[in-house]
Amino acid sequence: MIYGKGRLDAKHANEVRQLRENVELAQRIIDVERDARKADAILATEAAKRQSSLQLKITGLESYVETLQDRDRECLAGADVDELRNLWTD
Repeated sequence: MIYGKGRLDAKHANEVRQLRENVELAQRIIDVERDARKADAILATEAAKRQSSLQLKITGLESYVETLQDRDRECLAGADVDELRNLWTD
């Protein structure tokens, strides 16, 4: 009877230890996943800002090109090229 109880206690202790290890592992996985989602959200926000900025530049360039009298020429005047460059780099 004593040997049986000892074996049962050892078995239960082993099961509890394994369960605790599994819970700790699951918590680490959850933490890593949460951190990855936060990092992805930050990257997505930055990408959206860059996309918005780029779209504003494109819109500004298109608006300026529409105001050019000789926009259909192959070569633009130096002032026009400078203005386009300034619009793009602002």
